[in-house]
Formats: sequence, structure tokens, C-alpha cells
Amino acid sequence: MKNTADSDGILGIQFPVICSKTIRFRLLVIVLFLLLGLSGKLQAQDSTAYELMKISFKGEVNFSNASLKSIIRSQETPFWLWKFLNSFSSLGKAPSYYDTTLIDIDAKIIKEFYIANGSFTVVVTPEVHKDLKKHEAEIIYNISHASRSKFGSFAIEGIDSVKQNLQTDIREIFSIDSSQFYAQQSVKGSIDMSVSLLENNGHLSAKYDSSVIIKDTIKKIADVSVFMSPGKSYTISKVEIEKKGEGAAKVDEQLLRDIVGIHDGEIYNLEKIRQSQVRLFRTGLFTSIILGPKLADTSGNTVPLLLNGTIGPMNELAPELLMNNQQNTFNVGFGASYSRKNFLGMARKLTVTGNSGISNLFQANFKNLLNAFSVYDTSVFGYIEGTARIEQPYVFNRPILGILDGYYKLNKDVTSNKRSYGGKLSFEFELPTYTFINYLSAYYNFEVLNEVYLQKGNTISLDESLSILGADMKSFRANDPISPTHGYNLTFLFEEANLESYLFSKLFHKPYSGTLFYKLSATTAFYAPIIGNQNHIFAWKMKIGHLQAYSGDQRSIPSTRKFTAGGSNSLRGWKARELAPTQEITVLGEKVIVTGGTFLLEASLEYRYHLSKEIGVVFFNDFGNSWLGYKSLQGKDIAFNTGFGVRYFTPFAPVRVDFGFKIYDPNNLKPLFKKAFFLNVFEFQFGIGEAF
Repeated sequence: MKNTADSDGILGIQFPVICSKTIRFRLLVIVLFLLLGLSGKLQAQDSTAYELMKISFKGEVNFSNASLKSIIRSQETPFWLWKFLNSFSSLGKAPSYYDTTLIDIDAKIIKEFYIANGSFTVVVTPEVHKDLKKHEAEIIYNISHASRSKFGSFAIEGIDSVKQNLQTDIREIFSIDSSQFYAQQSVKGSIDMSVSLLENNGHLSAKYDSSVIIKDTIKKIADVSVFMSPGKSYTISKVEIEKKGEGAAKVDEQLLRDIVGIHDGEIYNLEKIRQSQVRLFRTGLFTSIILGPKLADTSGNTVPLLLNGTIGPMNELAPELLMNNQQNTFNVGFGASYSRKNFLGMARKLTVTGNSGISNLFQANFKNLLNAFSVYDTSVFGYIEGTARIEQPYVFNRPILGILDGYYKLNKDVTSNKRSYGGKLSFEFELPTYTFINYLSAYYNFEVLNEVYLQKGNTISLDESLSILGADMKSFRANDPISPTHGYNLTFLFEEANLESYLFSKLFHKPYSGTLFYKLSATTAFYAPIIGNQNHIFAWKMKIGHLQAYSGDQRSIPSTRKFTAGGSNSLRGWKARELAPTQEITVLGEKVIVTGGTFLLEASLEYRYHLSKEIGVVFFNDFGNSWLGYKSLQGKDIAFNTGFGVRYFTPFAPVRVDFGFKIYDPNNLKPLFKKAFFLNVFEFQFGIGEAF
């Protein structure tokens, strides 16, 4: 072979000729393969689930981390215990993962939240950190330019046509302190209050139109102008009735108008209409009811009210499965009730009920159940009661609910049977929602009481008659009566016993040997979200009670009227009524040990955490006791327990299980770790509804 070099080869080796188009094509194919491989690798990386371990906020963080976390859609992964529970059951919470599609959405939510609170120039920049080995992620939202503006001037437009006193009241509502930071929620609250004020003073079509916020980002001031449309002012021309249903023919239309309680020519008032609808519903006559203005028949400045309702059968008979928390303990039982509606006219309702319940369900001896209500039996605690009740929704031509009860009760505990029968007349007054006291019930109760005690194999009977005047006042300010998250509730109770009997005996010159006494109690409950998060709730309750004889022997006050502590709605580390002082009295020459105090102090602290819409957990501390008078109160007698519980939220009420642990027991001063755990330390409680 000849080694030559020419234009067709190198060192005599011949190569095929490749055109430039072919080279470009092959290079393009190679690049595409490389891009596809890289894309696949990136997709494989992106498809990896990164558990979202932490969400944090840096920079100008004007609000708590918990508040900001509660408004965004991304959520931190839950505590390991909740993940563990969720791994094999419906309890707990599943892990949370980083979702790239939510980053910009959450940044926008945070920005809108800051703007709504006066930070009009805010900038929110998200930042993501991934741990490729642990498959964990952290999101940081950097917040800048977030200085807040304060309220400037307020202008209310469109209300010149309303009465001068209403204009004054509306402007008073909008008189927000200019030293406060601008908050959209404050403006909205003032708008809602103004619309309600107009609706309750004739303006049934009142509405909010719009608002203009002039933002001075240099002076940091926000001037607010609110535009409203109050509409015309109306009075009620008449109340029209449209009724149907099985019992419609048995209920007189004029009776329904009387219960509504709104008269011709009266100024339209939305709150009063709602109260009337509640009053109608409480009669039990209706299966469905709507009360409202008949807008199609407005004439000039008048509008008729239309009551459209379906009236059910007049007679009802129903069995009952009972679960309640009477006497601070969970009771399970059964019963039956019969109701007669519109009894003797005037929308009266007659209800006859009979029921029984067991308090110590988990310790009861069911084989001996039929004989268990003997005072000699100590295996079953519970109650039997029968009641006949008449309710009338409109008494003295006023929106007052009258209730007349006749009853027989038998309550059994460890050492006694307590039997009572009597009657009670109550009047529940309808109060406006804006008053401090928005529930008031006054009552008179006459009761004959027989307490039978077992003493050394013999029974000793104590007989007493009570004549009681009382008042029950409440202030409901919590946002939800079932599971409150913010607000407070207050309850005040006053009872005076036997003064009427004493005066009656003196009137006829008869001797009176009973005891005159009074009873006072006050309960407050407070609820607040922790750092603005509605899933984390702090709840606090305190109750104080005082019982005092002002004539006669204080020891003769029946034990049913005295104070005890312990149970599912009290100190949960003790059984129901377990914390009570004892006292020795003499009856017919025999000494009897009775229980119950004349002074009560108890308090509870709770942390409530909602794992989901259905499941929640609670950690609690309770302390308190009952004493023979407030002068006997000593710090060493205050019992203390801690514990935790689980809540299952049904559509009706939470079902709760609580586990209480005695930390300090004034009746057993043995060191905690030397006590028998299940006998002296631990207590199980079951209940319906929150503890308070």
C-alpha cells in the first residue's frame, strides 16, 4: 500500500464523504436524547414527595406565625404521634407534603392579608429549601415593605334620608380611634352593625354598597369612605297566616298572631321577627316555619308579615335512650315521653316523661339491677324520675315562657336514697341579645324531700319540705354554644329557701322548726384561640358557690342542696360528688353522717386541639373542693388533677372521654408514686358535650 496524502484521505485511509446536513441532523438527535434524559431525571426528582417539616416567616413579620399559618393552604406535617395514629386508624393526621403549586397561591394570600391590615406596599417572596436525602422541605416567606397605616378619616355616605338619631348612632359605630392600625375586619364589623341597626329600625332593604380606601403610603394613613343604601323605612301593615299540615285545623290563626307578638303599625324590626320565629318553634306545633316580610305586597311604607308553617300531629309518643351529665356524672338510661300539643288551647304543650339512668355503668351489677334501688344495695348508683310539664309560650300577654312542672325523683348513691316530689313554676323572659344579661328565669319550687341513710345495718330517715324562690341569670357571649372558640359565658344563680313557709306559719301563729337559708353561685367560662389559630383553643372555667343558713340549724340543710366536687364536669380526677366534707348530725337519737359542703371553689384550664373536623384532643388541669363554710377554706385542702381526653364531634354535640390523674389528693397524702395507680390515682370519665 502506498502512503500518500491527498484531498480524499489522511495517511492513505479513505473516509466516506458526509454532508453538512447529515451532521446537523445527527447532532440534533443527540441533543434531543440528552434533553429527554435530563427532563426525565428532573421529573423523577419533582415526583419525589418531600414532607413539609417547617413553614416560617422572616422580615417584617407583623403577625404571629400561628396566625399566618392558619390562613395559607400549605400546612406543616403534624406531630409524630398524630402521624403514627393515622398510620393504622382514622385518628390522628396524615403527613403533609410540599406542593409547588401552592407556593405562589400562599404568597398571594399572605400579601392580601397584610394589605387588609394596613400594609399596602408589602412584598412577599417565597423561598424553598429541600433536603434531598431525607426528602424533607422547608418554606420561608420573606416579607418586606410591610409598615402599617393607621386609620385616618371616616365618611359615611347615603344615610341622609334616615332619622337623625339613627344617623348619630351609625356615625358613633364608625368612630374608630385614629391611633389604631387600619384593619379591614374592623371596617366590616362596623358596616355589619350599621346594617343591623337599620334593619331593626324599619329599613328592611338596607344594604352596604361599597367602600373607598384612600391610601397615603407616605403619611401611613388610610381614609375610609363607606357608601350605604338604607332604602325606605317600613311599618308592619298586618300579619298573614298560611298554615298547612295534619294539625293545621286545630290551631287558631289569632293564637299564632298573639304568639308572634308584632302588631299592626309597628316599625319593622328584623331581630324581633327572628325572636318571634324562635318563640313559634318552641311551641312544638310546627315541623317547619318561616316568618318574614311579604315583599310582593308592600304598599307605600307598609309591608305585611307572612307566617308560612307546617303544623304536625297534636299527639306524640316516643321512646328515649338517655345519655346525660346530671350531677357531674355520665348517666345512661332509657325512658318514654308523651306530648300533647295545644293542650287546652293557647299553644300550651303537655309533656309526660318517665326515665331512669345508671351512673356507675362500668361497675354496675346488672344481675341485681331490679333490686338495686334498695338502700341496702351498694352496687348500682343512679336515678328514677317522672315528670309532667305544661309549657305556655305567651304568658300575661308578654313574650314570657311559662313552665309548670310536677315531678317525682329517686336518686341513689353509696350510702343513701334521696326521694323527692313537688312542683315548680318557672318564667323564662325573652331578653335582647345586646344586653349584658340575655337569659333570665325566675321560679318558685315547692319540694318534699325524704333522705334515707344506711347506718350500721339500720335505716334512718330525714324528712324536710322546701319552699324555694330562685332566679337564674346568664350572659351568653361565646360564639358557639356547643364548641366555642372565643368569647365567654357567665351564669349567676340565687335561691332563697323557706322564707315563705316561715311567714305563712307566723301568719297563723304556728311554730316553725325548719331552716331558712340562701344559696348563691357564679360560674364564668372564657374561650380564646391561641395566637389567632382556631384549631388551638385555650379554655378557662371558674365556679364559686356559697350556702348560708340565716335562721335555724345549718346542719339541717338537705344534702341535695349542698355543694360537692368531682365528676365529669368538675374535677375529673375524682368520681362524681367524691370531694365533699362529711358532718355528723343527730336524728331521733341516732347519729347520721351526711355529706356536702356550704362553700365551693373549683376551676379548670384546658388546651383544646382540633385534629380534624371530627376528632379533637384536650389537655386539662382541674383544682378545687367543697368546704363547710368559706372560713374552712385552706390551701392544703385544694385538690388538684391533670389529664387528657379525646373528643369526637358529632352533628349534635361532642362525645368525650377524659382520663384524669390525681396529683394532689387532700384525702390521701401518701406520696404519688406509692399509691395504687388504678385505685387511688387514675379516674375515667365519659360525657356528652364539652366539660364547660
